[in-house]
Amino acid sequence: MTPRPLIRIAEPDGFSSAALEALRRTGEVQLEPVSAGGLHAALQGCDVFWFRLGHRVDAKALGDRPRCRIIACPVTGLDHIDLDACRERGVRVVSLRGEVDFLRDVRATAELTIGLALALMRQIPAAAASVRDGVWNRDAFRGNELYGKSVGIVGVGRLGSIVAGYVRAFGARPLGYDPRADFPPDLVERVPTLEALLEASELVTLHVSYGPATRHLIDRRALSRLRDGARLINTSRGGVIDEAALLEALESGRLAGAALDVLEAEPNIGKEHPLVAFARKNPRLVIVPHIGGSTYESFDKVERFLAERVAQALAESA
Repeated sequence: MTPRPLIRIAEPDGFSSAALEALRRTGEVQLEPVSAGGLHAALQGCDVFWFRLGHRVDAKALGDRPRCRIIACPVTGLDHIDLDACRERGVRVVSLRGEVDFLRDVRATAELTIGLALALMRQIPAAAASVRDGVWNRDAFRGNELYGKSVGIVGVGRLGSIVAGYVRAFGARPLGYDPRADFPPDLVERVPTLEALLEASELVTLHVSYGPATRHLIDRRALSRLRDGARLINTSRGGVIDEAALLEALESGRLAGAALDVLEAEPNIGKEHPLVAFARKNPRLVIVPHIGGSTYESFDKVERFLAERVAQALAESA
């Protein structure tokens, strides 16, 4: 009898019970965390390796001839996986990339974008910390409203379009830059260039895919085009921003604030990271640990969906 494929769930905390049940109908499931040092051995010891964002799978981790033939990752951004190395070794990557219809109802990252904007503009983290320290001083935390602001959306695909709808609901004016042909003019006022969008916006939020064309898209030159007092939100990928240039803009005071869900070197981020060090002392920078898609609803929905895709991939490779 042919042994059932072994499916290793490397980040099992909070894993969808419905997805787990579906995977167990397909193969043997092993729910066991994998350390950074144990990644290579894990890929040699299973047929399907399922993880979220806790690892970087590169050629070294894969080795020359890995047993693993399917990598499953329930995200759209795959910059933490060496896709060329996987292709060369015959390892199939199953993810949410390109699953446009399914993803229309996955709203977690778009909601977090608005949450970060409000946290930044209303100084919510600093105000809450002040109360925890026993200080009740409302005058120290006067903020700004989203209503009436010009909000520049860089990347008006699925998430950018959802964010535009939320922005309109707040009574703000959404502006968008994206060269795509299917730009939604009914939701967003189109701006012809990135530079023009940066100059026109009081709040800028990033929703582009990460790759060579968008690495450090927001660099020193782009930041110089922002109007004085503008704020920046990033829930896409850390590498979209030149972090050294961002730190300079924050330190100079030209950029009023930034809120980041992502950093370029994640998940290897410690308190010595320059932006983290700045955020410890200055409430104008808010950083959270890539929690954009991290909701119970989102995890359950995408893990159930991906379990079906894994079962299909295993059937096709049998």
